[in-house]
Amino acid sequence: MSQVTQRTEKSIITAMISLLQKKPFEKITVGDICDEALINHSTFYRYFSDKYALLHAVFSFLLDDLLNNTSNAKTIVYQIADFMEKNSSFIHHISPQYQTKANLYPEFRSILQDIVKSKSNDPASQNDPLIKMITESDSPELMISFIVGGLIGLVEYLEDNDFNVSRDKFIEFTANFFAKWSK
Repeated sequence: MSQVTQRTEKSIITAMISLLQKKPFEKITVGDICDEALINHSTFYRYFSDKYALLHAVFSFLLDDLLNNTSNAKTIVYQIADFMEKNSSFIHHISPQYQTKANLYPEFRSILQDIVKSKSNDPASQNDPLIKMITESDSPELMISFIVGGLIGLVEYLEDNDFNVSRDKFIEFTANFFAKWSK
C-alpha cells in the first residue's frame, strides 16, 4: 500500500473517530465522514463499501493502537481503563441505547477479547492477576469469555451512570475483584 493510500485511509478512520466523539454512529452519514476527512464521496467508496465497513476499520485501528501502547500500563485493567477514559465519548456513541439498527457492542467485545488473548500470551504480563486467572484456568478460552463478559458489564454500568465512576474507582474495583478471584 502506498503512503498516499495509507494516509488517506487513516484520514478517513480518524474522521470517523472524531465524529463518534461528537454524535451517535447512526446519525453519522457518509457525507459527514467525507466533510470531516476533507475527501469526496468517490474517495470514501474507493476505501470502504459503507460506514459499517469503516467502523470495522475503526475498531481494528483502536485495537492496534491499544495493543501497541501498553508499555506504561501496569496491568490489563489499567490498559482498559486508560482506553475507556480516552474514548468515553466514542464508547458512549456506540452504545446500544443510541442505535436502532446496529448493536455495536459485539465489535467492542471482540476488541476486548483480542486484547485479553494477546496479553495472556505475553510473557511480560504473566504477573497480572487477570492473566493468572486465565493461564491457571482449566479452560482458558472460557475464562477469557467470562472476563470479557464481566468487563462489558462494567462498561454498560459506566454507560448507565454517564461515566461518572472515576477511573481510579474502576481500577480499584476491577483489580481487587480479579486479585481475590485468582487467590
